[in-house]
Amino acid sequence: MNKPSDSAGRGRYRFQGGKPVDPAAGVHPEMAADQADAPQGVGIPNTPEELIAMQENKPERPEKSERQPSAKAKQVLDLIKTLATSAAEDQEIALTLVRRLESFHDEVVAEMKDDAEAKHSLIAAWAIDADRLMHCRIFLENVDLE
Repeated sequence: MNKPSDSAGRGRYRFQGGKPVDPAAGVHPEMAADQADAPQGVGIPNTPEELIAMQENKPERPEKSERQPSAKAKQVLDLIKTLATSAAEDQEIALTLVRRLESFHDEVVAEMKDDAEAKHSLIAAWAIDADRLMHCRIFLENVDLE
């Protein structure tokens, strides 16, 4: 059975078959070096209970702020609320907006593909969103309201 090393007191706990094992066993050498430089007991719980307590005392993350519609968007949304439209008309409005967003994303992807300085990850993100919008459009077009 492996004997726990000196780092066992620093809070990295591992058990195998109910018995403690060397917490540095199987750790990449660079990670072990990082742990050796850390002050003893800083940020590393000694027990599962201490880990749970650390998680419970963690400050709450602020919620994402909700986007406020622009003046134009608010005007359109207010108009939509006042109109007495049928479900088919609502579907057509939604389809028009989704098509417009889809076209915009397709155009941005096309422009970025021609730009040698554009990040591949950014192109991929816009392309994924364009694909999602295409699927939304297809789903909306296939909604049967009759």
